[in-house]
Amino acid sequence: MEGVTIDDARSEDHLEPTQLHEADLKNDLLLLDRLLGDTRVRYRQRKTKFASSEQLIDVDLEICDALKRPLSPQLQLDVRRLTARLRALDPH
Repeated sequence: MEGVTIDDARSEDHLEPTQLHEADLKNDLLLLDRLLGDTRVRYRQRKTKFASSEQLIDVDLEICDALKRPLSPQLQLDVRRLTARLRALDPH
């Protein structure tokens, strides 16, 4: 990975879709599940923006679907995308 910075290497753009890092994916799934739980609690406590409620519901459904899928390189990319979306909707 000559000429690639650490930040570039961490970016999902440099993750080959055929590579599966099972341990990383399991950690990412646990993190996503925890973030979703925290967001649900803040939503019930009305600590999230009401204007984001539909988007939060949509991403919640997508996350629930992703958590049921078997481990795969595509799931790894989807989990990172969903984590970014959730954080953007509910920065805490």
